[in-house]
Amino acid sequence: MKIGTLSNAAAIDLGTDNIRIYYKGTITDDPSVIAYDAEDGRIIAMGREAEEMIERSPDAVTVARPLRNGVITDYELACQMIQGFLAKTIGGVIKPRVLVSVPCGITDVERRAVCDAVRAADIREVFLIEAPIAGAIGANCDVSMARGMMLVDMGGGNCDIAAISLGQTVKGRSLKIAGDDFTEAVIKYVKEKHDLAIGVHTAERIKKEIGCAYQRDRDESAYVSGFNTKTRKPEKMLIHSEETREAFAPLLESIVTEIKSALDETPTELLGDIMEDGILLIGGGAQLYGMAKKLRIELGVKVFLAEDAEMCVVRGAGYVADNMDKMSDNSYVFTKG
Repeated sequence: MKIGTLSNAAAIDLGTDNIRIYYKGTITDDPSVIAYDAEDGRIIAMGREAEEMIERSPDAVTVARPLRNGVITDYELACQMIQGFLAKTIGGVIKPRVLVSVPCGITDVERRAVCDAVRAADIREVFLIEAPIAGAIGANCDVSMARGMMLVDMGGGNCDIAAISLGQTVKGRSLKIAGDDFTEAVIKYVKEKHDLAIGVHTAERIKKEIGCAYQRDRDESAYVSGFNTKTRKPEKMLIHSEETREAFAPLLESIVTEIKSALDETPTELLGDIMEDGILLIGGGAQLYGMAKKLRIELGVKVFLAEDAEMCVVRGAGYVADNMDKMSDNSYVFTKG
C-alpha cells in the first residue's frame, strides 16, 4: 500500500502494550509504559526506557501502563504519555488532525476518554476508527465492498473479532484475552509446575522464542532463571515448547469459543462470504507459532495470518488519516471524536 505524505494528519494505534504513531509516511513504535516519581508525580521515563524499569525500579519509582484491555485506565498518565510521544513524532509543527484506532464495542465513556486525552496534546481535531476496520485496510483489503469478511485482531490487551461489510463492523466483539494474558500464563504455569517464580520479561521471551498454539514439528526449549519458591534459592531450568502449549490451552479455548459465537451471530449472506474467503488474523498476538493452524482446525474455516500483522492497524489508520478528505463518500469508515 502506498501511503501519501502530504496531508497534515497523524494516526495513532493506542495499544495496551505499544503506542504506534503514523505521521507523514513514518511510523514510530514505543511501549505504552511510563515511569514516574511516586512522591511528586514527576515523569522520569516513557516508552522503551520505562519498560526496562519494569520489576527493576526502586520503590520511589512507579512504572505503569495507562491502558488496559485497549482502553484508558489512568487518564492523567495517558494524557502525559500521548503528549510526550506526539511531541517526539511531530515536533513543533502545526498540530495535525489525529485519527485514533479504538477496540470494537468501546463504550461512549471510553470513547470520550480517548478523545479528551488526545485533545490534551493540543490537537486540532480527533477522529476515531475501529481497529478491525483500520487493520483490514492496512492488510490491503477493500473494506468498501458489499462482501463479508471476518478479521481477528489479537493485540496485547484485547482480541477484537469483527465481521465487516461496506466499511463497517456488522458484528463485533472485544474479548479481554490477548498477548499479555499469554505472557501471564507462562508465569503461572512455570510457578505451578516447577515452583519457579519468573518475571514478565523472561515470560515474554519464552512466549516469543518457543511458545506455540499448535504442536511444533520438533520440540523447542529454552533456559529460564528465577527464584525457587520451595528451596528459596535462585535456579535455572529448561522449559519446553509443549509446556507453553499446555499453558496456553485455556486461553485458546476461550478465543475459539468467542470466534464461533461471532460466526453464529453473523448474517447468513455474509457468513457465506467468510466461509469462502476465510478469516484474517492481525496483531502481535496472532504471530504466536501455530495460531492460524490451531484456529483453522478448531473452526473448520480457512485462517490466514496477515503480512506484517503487528503493523496492520497503524498502517491502515495512517492511510485513512492521509485520505480523509478524499473519503467523504465513505466517511462511515471513521467518525468525528
